[in-house]
Amino acid sequence: MPQLRQNIITGEWVVIAPERAKRPSDFVGRKTSIRPDAGEESVFRVGGDAWKTRHKEFDTKNIFVIPNKYPAFLEGPQNLSTRAHQVEDRFYLIRPSIGGHDVVVIKDENTVGPTKFNQTVWQDLFLTFKRRYQYFDSVNSNYYSMPIYNYKPEAAASIWHPHAQIFCSPVVPNNVRRELEQTRRYFELNGVNVFSDLVAHEQKQKIRVIAETRDYLAFTLYAARFPFETWIVPKFHMAHFMSMSDKLIAQLAKICRIVFGKLDNALDDPPLNFFIHSAPNSEKNAPYYRWHMEIGPRLSNYGGFELGAGMVIDVVSPENAARYLRGEDTDD
Repeated sequence: MPQLRQNIITGEWVVIAPERAKRPSDFVGRKTSIRPDAGEESVFRVGGDAWKTRHKEFDTKNIFVIPNKYPAFLEGPQNLSTRAHQVEDRFYLIRPSIGGHDVVVIKDENTVGPTKFNQTVWQDLFLTFKRRYQYFDSVNSNYYSMPIYNYKPEAAASIWHPHAQIFCSPVVPNNVRRELEQTRRYFELNGVNVFSDLVAHEQKQKIRVIAETRDYLAFTLYAARFPFETWIVPKFHMAHFMSMSDKLIAQLAKICRIVFGKLDNALDDPPLNFFIHSAPNSEKNAPYYRWHMEIGPRLSNYGGFELGAGMVIDVVSPENAARYLRGEDTDD
């Protein structure tokens, strides 16, 4: 029967209703190709117009970084006040949308996307994220930075060339703010970081774990917001992604190759989004929080209930999703 489950990190409720869907294998191969025209010239090609605008100090073997042509947050005048002010007869609040918005481009356009990244591409990508975190923190110390990756049109990728983005915002995003509030409350009540308890619980239960290394645990989320939602959580405490050492980044690249390989094998290279949540730059010491990576295959759409209630219905149980990703039979 359907279940209501609460996300222990955000406090939000979701409905797990596998009876409303078919088997996990029915999600395979339902989406379109990321590259509708194989002969199309890449706008992000090395040597092209976009490449010429790159931040040269952030070049790596596999990556270059350019400012977004249409930024959501404008990196600009540092003396511009970010203070909110009232408009329309002092009824609404408004503030400048400044900070930063970069595109992180994989040089080899034939790499396709994250389900096919090799170890060095993953490492260069995460090292670049870290360096851009550090850069934005140096110029906007109280702002919030978040890297994201949209893969295929169903996940809002408008350009087929493999690329990520990193945003720097003067406000903490709503989802992250809810995580911070809930994890702080858990810490105050129990005296322990909820991510430590979460990792220990998932290791003990084993039913949702899909990959594990010395430093990281990957599992389908107990209160998943969509089919096959997967989190990668470090086993060690670290609130800020930009504190990661090169060695820990190499290990993160390793488990990402495993996890995205499983998604590729089980779901036939699905469209997906991933993003990294980290503690705000202004909170230098956050013992209650831990950075982590969230991966969301885009295999279903939200309907009227989800939009109206702000509560989603997931039609594949996380336990069944994990078994399927591990290659175990779930169709009986």
